[in-house]
Amino acid sequence: MKNLLFLWILSAFPLHASLLAHVQTTRGTISVELQHGSAPQTVANFMTLALGTRSRVHPLTGAVTSAPLYLGEKFFRTANSSSFKFAQTGSGSGTNAGGSGFTFRDEFTPSIRHTGYTLSSANAGPNTNGGGIFFTGNVAIPQYDDVHSIIGLIPDPASRAVIDAVIGAGDNATTITGITFDRTDPAAVAFNEYGQNLPTVEKAGGQMDLLPGSSNIWVLNPLISVGDVFTAFRSTTLSAWTELGSSRLHVGIGTAGLTPVAINMPLDVPTAPRAFYHLSVARHPGAVAPSHFRNRTVTIPLSGGILTLAFTSAGSVGTTTYTPTSGSPIVSTLALLDFRSGAHDVFFVADNPQLNPRYLRFKLGCDSATSTTVACRHKTEHFNGGWLPFASGTATITR
Repeated sequence: MKNLLFLWILSAFPLHASLLAHVQTTRGTISVELQHGSAPQTVANFMTLALGTRSRVHPLTGAVTSAPLYLGEKFFRTANSSSFKFAQTGSGSGTNAGGSGFTFRDEFTPSIRHTGYTLSSANAGPNTNGGGIFFTGNVAIPQYDDVHSIIGLIPDPASRAVIDAVIGAGDNATTITGITFDRTDPAAVAFNEYGQNLPTVEKAGGQMDLLPGSSNIWVLNPLISVGDVFTAFRSTTLSAWTELGSSRLHVGIGTAGLTPVAINMPLDVPTAPRAFYHLSVARHPGAVAPSHFRNRTVTIPLSGGILTLAFTSAGSVGTTTYTPTSGSPIVSTLALLDFRSGAHDVFFVADNPQLNPRYLRFKLGCDSATSTTVACRHKTEHFNGGWLPFASGTATITR
């Protein structure tokens, strides 16, 4: 009888993950059961940034820092409707424009869904996770499944009440005051947040090659190679910093047998009496995204056919072909209006004048590569007074 009673207790109160995060806020503490078994990189990233034991790039200054990311951060974005309830934080800037200076891949598990009261990783598209996080409230949001990696679950009623209060208070009304962690079983104790092959961030080594009024080049030492991202921020006052967008460089995957490297990084034309720089390199193990589309082809299967974007050696123009499952192909000229690549993703906007819709915005998450292709997942939008969902699924990029 005692055994039966014990089994009933176990079934009524299922065992949960035993790695806990306690997120202290100005409205109370939220205890989160971290899912380190299903999302080890996502959990490790959250833990190391919260503890301040891993470096990142400050989004406002470009400085390399290991200051705990979430301490003092407000929940700058909230939603409290019948279908969306969430509170977002962790950008480092208090806006959507922030970031940690690195990205890492998605981690999805079919058995763990956004059924309500989760802690998840914010992103800007497939494989663009960084430091941003958000809590969901008391509604299921299936649109987030296989879009946002789930860091942890919140079954505790008192913690759920705090999340409800944070969401109900609105934007910028709640601040994180601390985060602590507990490990309550051997598996949690054994989990190594520093052994999950996450990106690393460091100050860019090298020296400045300066020609006043003409050019300013940073000569890298050591060099940077596949998966590395170089960024530069500049200030003339030490109080306001600007990212030098033209100096950002992602060294992408090369053609088969070729490993690209970068040596010299142009910074700016030095005309001010003085200037200060924060230069950093984020290194991403296992990165497989390309840094350009020169002579490459992007293929996207759609429900009614196949979309093929074939780029010339210029990398910014080419031909788009839509081949329906029945009927004749439709061909259009192609021009890139925007392009940005990261260690595990590519973002671009294409103008296809002979197609309908004409303007398409692609977010590709690059997952793996062979000697000939890069396997991706895509989220594609079309423009109709604003960017609207168009399609999602698999895609490939030729190497």
